[in-house]
Amino acid sequence: MDRIQLKTDAKDAMRMANPHPVLVTLIYMVILFAVQTIISTFSGFSSLISGLLGGDSAGVLVIGMLLSTFLVSIIASFVIAFLELGFAGYTLRVINRQPAGISDLFAYARMFLKAWGLSFMIGLFVGLWSLLLWIPGIIAAYRYSQATYLLAENPDKGIMECIRESKAMMVGHKMDKFVLDLSFIPWYLLTAVTCGLAGLYVTPYTAITDAAFYNTLRYGRSSQGYGQNQGYGQNYDPNWQQGGYQQGYDPNAAQGGWQQQGYDPNAAQGGYQQGYAPNAAQGGWQQQDNGQNGGQNL
Repeated sequence: MDRIQLKTDAKDAMRMANPHPVLVTLIYMVILFAVQTIISTFSGFSSLISGLLGGDSAGVLVIGMLLSTFLVSIIASFVIAFLELGFAGYTLRVINRQPAGISDLFAYARMFLKAWGLSFMIGLFVGLWSLLLWIPGIIAAYRYSQATYLLAENPDKGIMECIRESKAMMVGHKMDKFVLDLSFIPWYLLTAVTCGLAGLYVTPYTAITDAAFYNTLRYGRSSQGYGQNQGYGQNYDPNWQQGGYQQGYDPNAAQGGWQQQGYDPNAAQGGYQQGYAPNAAQGGWQQQDNGQNGGQNL
């Protein structure tokens, strides 16, 4: 896994993106902060009411406030789940050089239950593994790290299907991802030194690099043909080449050409050899090993 290439590709994709990922990330972080602030406000208000009102007479009011806080927290968790999935989808579009913008953050709002379910299952599995000590928990987190990208790219996939595919993809690559994450430590330190200001750049940079890592695992390249003829939910051929899909495409054919039935790959450039006589006189077609100029017997 070439970490330098992944980072270079991510930086190049960020330069090409319009609007710039810094702006999209700023809006994304503001929305998350607003949602978390609402949760904290309701929770604090409920605690305040519980402290001020005591006795059985205030029990109904306190229970009502607690239920309200619980419902707000559930709704907020749904919002955070589809926003995180939307941001993952956004980074995939950026790294693939597809049109990407702020609206991508809300692209998965209709599937908020599936987004929340995936987030819940990943958290549950990581939490259970963490009971065995923190190292198994970290390994589990890396094992399921690609599930979000899988769901973002293929919304029709099931939650457990994404988790299983992520496990399969990360076999032999968990250390690669760990080392990639370690390489961003200087950037995290810069974020801390600048009181979080540098995070507006570091967050999309690391996220888009992670998307490039996903592409490399799934397709063997960090960018998928710069977004040509692609869209989420499609099943791509990992041997896809820039310019089109290769259903029935002969990998040995010349660049940009389709291998037609009966075509001889050893024929001279531009010629077919269906039924021609290899010993034909001038004016007829000739095999490549007997003539190279136009396929004619010279």
